[in-house]
Amino acid sequence: MADKKDIEKKLSELFDIVPETEGLIASDLEGKVIVGQTITDMDHSAIAKTCVTIIKDSGNMGNNIGKGAFKTATIELESGYAVIVKSDAIVLIALAGLDGKASLSLLKRNLISISKI
Repeated sequence: MADKKDIEKKLSELFDIVPETEGLIASDLEGKVIVGQTITDMDHSAIAKTCVTIIKDSGNMGNNIGKGAFKTATIELESGYAVIVKSDAIVLIALAGLDGKASLSLLKRNLISISKI
């Protein structure tokens, strides 16, 4: 797994690249937060654990239908979006408001890149 400082630096850079980003969280595969940055007070641990559950449930569905393990997800919510990327070692989560819709692909691409460090 990449060093916490490396992940933190890359996530901080992503905030600059995509100004509509409202939060970025990195956790291990069990949902233990490595680093989290949000523009408002949010429970990073609860978010990470929920995303790990989504990954596990989606992975089960993928296996049940013969499509394989979870890779990424973009979730549309009433007031914004969540982008989840899983690697062999970490889970990366980006949160954006409704104004971030046009940047979701950019967020996803950057999270995938960060997940490989």
